Amino acid sequence: MNKKPRSLAAQDRRLGIALLMPAIIILCAVIVYPMVHSFWLSTQNLNVSNPARGREYVGVQNYLEVLRSSEWWLSLMRTLYFVAADLLIGIPLGLAIATLLNKERRGKGLILAIILFPYVLAPIVNSLIWKLIYDPNYGFLNGLLTQVGILKDYVPWLSKPSLAAIMLIIANLWQGTPFAIVLFLAGLKSIPKEEYEAAAIDGASKLASFKYITIPHLKPIIYMNIVMKTILTFKLFDIVYSLTGGGPGGSTTVVSMLIYRESFEYMKFGQGAAMSYLLLLLVLTLVVVYSRMFKEEEI
Repeated sequence: MNKKPRSLAAQDRRLGIALLMPAIIILCAVIVYPMVHSFWLSTQNLNVSNPARGREYVGVQNYLEVLRSSEWWLSLMRTLYFVAADLLIGIPLGLAIATLLNKERRGKGLILAIILFPYVLAPIVNSLIWKLIYDPNYGFLNGLLTQVGILKDYVPWLSKPSLAAIMLIIANLWQGTPFAIVLFLAGLKSIPKEEYEAAAIDGASKLASFKYITIPHLKPIIYMNIVMKTILTFKLFDIVYSLTGGGPGGSTTVVSMLIYRESFEYMKFGQGAAMSYLLLLLVLTLVVVYSRMFKEEEI
């Protein structure tokens, strides 16, 4: 076999590096540099009110202050509440809808397009739609429930602490569940029909086929859904900011909202950056736990 001369191989490597350089530069500019800078910022105490003082290195002091803050832990618990709701409701709901769409029926394409419509909407557009739906004076939800006789008086859905978080969860599920539907539908299409036919010949019920054929084949899809939904819900911001702004009474102040306030309202950039890295560490820990859980199940 003829080998390329070393000079040609070196030219090929240089050409490859040259072609990759624009992508590498953009990657460093938009991901690597901001992450390194924000980590460095988390170790600083920047006094915006006194620019002449400059930045003061405080080490892990910002992290310790965040961990001692009750507001941080409360916002983290609210975020975990959102994540749990998305996992326990969004994933089973996505699987159920995908199972129904996997069957051949008339108008299936139109139904799928309608279901996927919320997913293609910009988050801010999704938020504005739900803001109109929840409006206490002329919102669709109050109007509908009043018309059918379920409500006698209009309800301020986003002004009650006991209801605001539930309303945000519904809005988030409406936009996030189509993602699970698409993944599950792709997974269902990949399952060989012969396995279901063999199970039917052996007398297995539909429930047994679902448990012993469908679920095992969909485990990688379930894992992907759990990981992606955990990541996306932990950084949930648009809906909260647009609908409630973290209220009423801080009842919907999730971690991302707290980071925004600390950084851009209170001008505590060091603590805001520290919160971001603590949140990143928590999400990475959960992803590792998920990975080990699913690997143990495979074994």
